[in-house]
Amino acid sequence: MRRPRKDLPDKPNEGQSGAMPRGARVPGAGAWPSGLSAALVLALSALALSGCGGAASAATGTAGKKAPLAGAHPITVVASVFPLAQLISYIGGDDVHVIDLVSPGVQPQDLALRASQGELVRSAALVVDVGDGYQPQVESAALSAHNHLAVLPAISHQAQPYEFWLDPYLMAKAADVITASLVAADPSARRQFHNGNLDFQSVASSIESDFVNSLSQCQTAYFITSDDAFGRMASSFDLVDVPLSSAGATQALSAITMHNLPSVFGEDGVPSGAVDELARRAHISVQTLDPLELTPAGAGANESYFSLMEQDLSAMQNPLLCQNDDSFQ
Repeated sequence: MRRPRKDLPDKPNEGQSGAMPRGARVPGAGAWPSGLSAALVLALSALALSGCGGAASAATGTAGKKAPLAGAHPITVVASVFPLAQLISYIGGDDVHVIDLVSPGVQPQDLALRASQGELVRSAALVVDVGDGYQPQVESAALSAHNHLAVLPAISHQAQPYEFWLDPYLMAKAADVITASLVAADPSARRQFHNGNLDFQSVASSIESDFVNSLSQCQTAYFITSDDAFGRMASSFDLVDVPLSSAGATQALSAITMHNLPSVFGEDGVPSGAVDELARRAHISVQTLDPLELTPAGAGANESYFSLMEQDLSAMQNPLLCQNDDSFQ
């Protein structure tokens, strides 16, 4: 279960350098995906998947070969959650061997490390975790790591650990600090890491542009979810998320009636009983959003950060009564 929100989400500081400004578009942006050629998106997605796919098996002890350790090349980088593993792979390419500590389908919050995983954390060239107490055992083990980056404290003082990766702006900032840590761990690959960061900035900008363009054409700004994981995303794009876990059924039913909502949203990895009951009482349908906490399994194992974010956007458009956009067909 997620912890209660400490602060209401706010708009990121647009004056900070490094990450893209809100709503920024890549020069020449046009049809989906905005500002990126299809070839570039496919290449970046394949790169991320090749980096994370094999690495994840090493973390679970199913790989036949020992992962490269600190001082080797490519360097081994341990990530504590799927979105960070994807981000590191986007940036590092062939110069990193990424290990996702979380097995597919397992909740990453309060992850309990096995002895072999603790050794991976201590021996890796770089450990990248969420921070802010999200995974205490990982954070404790990382105190003995060669190099350690806690991402959330470096990019935001208000975002919750389970929501920052749903904000493309914050993911772009995360890419900046991860790039700096990768360069510190392996200065010889500085050019690759900086080029990879530039590529991811384009990916994040495309995602944000797609959200801005699509969600600005909706008849309602309100939507109902299982919990508050989508609160920051909602605030970033001038929407209002009504989390059932904190609002309660009475307030949620009132919002459904007042805003004529056709659907409510369950979430992958979150118990759906309360949302299903709410939909039954309101005589509306249940749609699904992916909060991106879980490492994908099965048919979803080949999904990338880009594709999952775009799937969430597509899932939101009909319930928010958004105008159809041919660029997303």
